[in-house]
Amino acid sequence: MASIGDLKLDQAMDIGKLTLSPENIIACFIALIAGYIIVRILSGRLEATIAKNTKMPKIMTNQLIKAIKLFLYLIVILIALGFIGVQSATIIISVMAFVSIILGFGLQDTVNNIASGVWIASSKAYDIDDEVVIAGESGVVKDMNVMSTEIKRLDNTRVLIPNGKIWNGSIVNVTRMPTRLIAVEYGVAYDTDIKDAMEAALTVCERHPKLHREPEPIVRFKEMADSAVILQLRVWIDTNDYYPVKSDLLNMLYDELNARNITIPFPQRDVHLYSKE
Repeated sequence: MASIGDLKLDQAMDIGKLTLSPENIIACFIALIAGYIIVRILSGRLEATIAKNTKMPKIMTNQLIKAIKLFLYLIVILIALGFIGVQSATIIISVMAFVSIILGFGLQDTVNNIASGVWIASSKAYDIDDEVVIAGESGVVKDMNVMSTEIKRLDNTRVLIPNGKIWNGSIVNVTRMPTRLIAVEYGVAYDTDIKDAMEAALTVCERHPKLHREPEPIVRFKEMADSAVILQLRVWIDTNDYYPVKSDLLNMLYDELNARNITIPFPQRDVHLYSKE
């Protein structure tokens, strides 16, 4: 019975029996080009079919299509190399040996990133174009592969985050839900009519067309701070309108408080000086 070492030696000897005639080389290149085109067409149609007939998140679809393309490209390479006399078993054994070497070096981080990528995709934690906060970074998800996730920051820079780092931390999906709560805190002086200050915020809410009327906007007495009475306005809006509407509310509330002559205090400290005689 032949040993594994003898099998590898036999396969290595087969490599030396390559048929590198012009016809075989041309056939090899034609097989590679044709196979590449066929794989691109098949993967494109498969992606369109999945998107049309399933509710699979785009990020999972991308992962699945990448895995299928990798498998098909490997088959194309094996077929193409067969035209010049390379045995399929030779390539498979070489790949297995290469993988064994990688694992032998103890690349746990690589394996962890791959496994984490699978778990993230299957858990539907986020999808392409979702706004997220992951691994201390905030931005919009632009791509994900088996090793890392790419997000675009607000300043249009892009950062790649290892999947293992993401899975081992908290994942905040900002845009997954259709509505969001805006909580605006504002301070007024202690001699202010609190009901008037609350009414100012509610008046602003009535003027803005994009605020939800159900649940209705509310104002709560939050705390008595050192220099001011802190009130909190809570309103619900569509997630896509969050940032512009919050800016509108702050501007409108500031103007309304000033129009009512309501003082917006700033932190103050009393300093007492003592002289030693």
